[in-house]
Amino acid sequence: MIGKLLVANRGEIARRVMRSAHAMGIACVAVCSDPDAAAPHVAEADEFVRLRGAAPADTYLDVDALVAAALSSGADAVHPGYGFLSEHAGFARACRDAGLVFVGPPPEVIEAMGSKLAAKATMAGAGVPVLPTVEIPAADAADAAGGGTGAGGALDPALVERAAALGWPVLVKASAGGGGRGMRVVARPGDLADAVTSAAREAASAFGDGTVFLEPYVARPRHVEVQILGDTHGNVVHLFERECSIQRRHQKIVEECPSPAVSPALRDELGAAAVAAARAIGYVNAGTVEFLFLPDGRFAFLEVNTRLQVEHPVTECVTGLDLVRLQLLVADGMALPAEVMAPTMRGHAIEVRLYAEDATRGWQPSAGRLHRVAIPTPTGVRVDSGVEDGSEVSPHYDPMLAKVIAYAPNRDEAARMLAGALSGARLHGVTTNRDLLVRILRHPEFLAGDIDTGFLERHDPAVLGAPLADAPARRLHAVAAALAAQAGRRRHAGVLGAMPSGWRNNPSVPQTATFTGTDGPVAVAYQFDRTGRCVHLAVDGDTLDEVSVSSCWPDAVVLVVGGVGRRYEVEWAGAVAFVDAVDGSSTLTEVERFPLPGTQLAAGALVAPLPGTVVTVAVGVGDAVAVGDTLVAIEAMKMEHEVRAPAAGTVAEVHVAPGEQVEAGRLLVVVDASTGDAPGAT
Repeated sequence: MIGKLLVANRGEIARRVMRSAHAMGIACVAVCSDPDAAAPHVAEADEFVRLRGAAPADTYLDVDALVAAALSSGADAVHPGYGFLSEHAGFARACRDAGLVFVGPPPEVIEAMGSKLAAKATMAGAGVPVLPTVEIPAADAADAAGGGTGAGGALDPALVERAAALGWPVLVKASAGGGGRGMRVVARPGDLADAVTSAAREAASAFGDGTVFLEPYVARPRHVEVQILGDTHGNVVHLFERECSIQRRHQKIVEECPSPAVSPALRDELGAAAVAAARAIGYVNAGTVEFLFLPDGRFAFLEVNTRLQVEHPVTECVTGLDLVRLQLLVADGMALPAEVMAPTMRGHAIEVRLYAEDATRGWQPSAGRLHRVAIPTPTGVRVDSGVEDGSEVSPHYDPMLAKVIAYAPNRDEAARMLAGALSGARLHGVTTNRDLLVRILRHPEFLAGDIDTGFLERHDPAVLGAPLADAPARRLHAVAAALAAQAGRRRHAGVLGAMPSGWRNNPSVPQTATFTGTDGPVAVAYQFDRTGRCVHLAVDGDTLDEVSVSSCWPDAVVLVVGGVGRRYEVEWAGAVAFVDAVDGSSTLTEVERFPLPGTQLAAGALVAPLPGTVVTVAVGVGDAVAVGDTLVAIEAMKMEHEVRAPAAGTVAEVHVAPGEQVEAGRLLVVVDASTGDAPGAT
């Protein structure tokens, strides 16, 4: 039996695996990169092994280092979690060759499902519905380079004819990968060659295999998957379906069980197809069979994920089963328990993925210190988190902070409960997608179950992700921050600390504080009388006659607006105030009244939006630029982020070079906008 388990992962999934393993009496070994040395998953492990370095390739993707860590720590089994090496047949084989139990399917099964083309052929042979496919080998895709004109550019005309037989538009997909990489939609024959070439190049870079294939592009499909479990005794079962249609960049952000689109009869049909798929490949342990739901009611095989899914908690909620425990039992050679062989489903569960990213800026990741992460957990709400107060969000890894799950008797209650927990969360220090998630959960289309993979194409993420606090609320947040700041100063005053703020023998002008936030600068004026009662409030010169102050403390302010009292929680990190209330949250930076000379950025200065590596510097001093021109590209969190010119002008200063590591806020380029009409600027 497994006595010590090495968890070859990080963040919330490492903590999740260790929670079940510890409950079973299994000791746990964590691994950690240098940036993760103080991470929560390390603190919760019985032992840990340091993986020197920061980049995934040097740490969590290093097969030899992970196997060595397992052997040196005395572990007898390895759980890969999800992501990283979880679907890497070479890693599973290396574990087996070292005498370690790999908690997952055999390497041969992972290998068989690593190619989408091979997987589709296997499933078609097993009677599982699949979409028609046209394969394009890597060599043929490379020959298409430079095409893009005429009937398919340099592609073989016969191949273009086969593509046309699928019906336009078609979808180009990478055979060896996923996550949206190597994927292109092609609307007409003339665009096919360029799309195939670029998709193959991206696939070769990401997965080492440039083979791509074509299949019909399905507009507004649903993405539904089925949880499967198999053991070494020949048992294979399904644990119902999950709806995963709401996605950004082909990655799921909202998942639920059961799917609102699946009837009992269709559920049986789906489950039978998933079990047939699992039996066709001799599947063992936990996995997922993914299907595409077509608008006409048919479904077609997408792929098999040979690992535990991020969204497994929704299945656990409605079945009452612990999937990680079951994985470990199967890895120990035990048969699936009786409760798994005859599963039941009760209630409804919805999960959202809380990311450190800005939905209003093209999903730009956010890195830095999390000063506070507090998510309410009333009965029915579960939080699987990889972070805690004080955690550092690293630019080296996926920006997911936590999964928040709500379980209730029905879908409407689960959605309302989850939206309430998210809106009441205190998330300080990095930008998150919390407000986007709340608006999705409250959206009429979502509540009606009318969702598909194009949801975030129809509904602008920049609108859904805008602050829940509207402009009037943000003005009151600034008032709360100003009053809390003065209360803090009075509390720590060395002399006359009991005197009202701003006290004068002869009352004169109000006190002021200026903040920068979502709306730019906002100026707050306030005045207290001799008794300590606030008698004047104004924002940007507008007197707030309907607002009075009920109480005022350094960490909380109660304002009465139109006869209704509201509490504002205020927390500070240096000059930054985080304000949370029932009407939303705001992050406000107090402007220094008397800044030191030389500490202010010059006009036109552009800074790094997050820590990362400079991959491209597209301009030099003296270059004319137009609005939107790319100046610098920074790689962080597995993505490339472009810093663009906010105005036309001339590049006055360049402070970085390709390959340089930069921190958030580092000065990159200065653009002199006074020369916006210079030749070459448009």
